[in-house]
Amino acid sequence: MIKKIFTAVFLFLFTTAAQAEIVVIGNLKNNLQSLNSIQVEDIFMGRTRSLPNGRIALPIDQSALRSEFYQKLVSRPIEQINAYWARVIFTGQVSPPTLLADDNAVITIVNENKDAIGYIDRKNLDNRVRILLILN
Repeated sequence: MIKKIFTAVFLFLFTTAAQAEIVVIGNLKNNLQSLNSIQVEDIFMGRTRSLPNGRIALPIDQSALRSEFYQKLVSRPIEQINAYWARVIFTGQVSPPTLLADDNAVITIVNENKDAIGYIDRKNLDNRVRILLILN
């Protein structure tokens, strides 16, 4: 019995520690100081193309955190997000966010493009970008 409890506690701690603290980032030259979760959701789900300052957003997804990001942002598994985008793309209304491989690629693009927003693991954050939102 004690072994089962120990195993359950260990698994809980391990899976909790394995999750990234995801931060939504933006370019330092963009005058945005922050975004709320609804604004980020609307941009990444293609419901709006504009940032709150009126500029056209360039949302950036990334392979390594994509599933966890959408689970935290909209409480949906990645399969539902993929199905959603398949429907939206079919109608020709809007394109999904650009998909990059990892945090470094996202930081580079966001640093180079004033209107780009992306997400990374907070542990890889550096001074080239600004935190707009923290997803817990």
